[in-house]
Amino acid sequence: MGGQGDWDKASWRKSKRSGSDTGCVSLAASASYGAIRDTKEPQRTTIVLPKAVLRGMLDEIKRGAFDLR
Repeated sequence: MGGQGDWDKASWRKSKRSGSDTGCVSLAASASYGAIRDTKEPQRTTIVLPKAVLRGMLDEIKRGAFDLR
């Protein structure tokens, strides 16, 4: 799988903290890329980013940079 690879065959993971009634995303990875998709509608758009970019974004999310206050 590359940037535009076949992500349908990827091993997708979702957060253990997500409930059945909340919005959630799933993540998958290849050697060089990471992918994000909506868990409830996986057939819709998949966002594919270089792993370093995805890692940086996830670090910012954990830090609270995107929290709505």
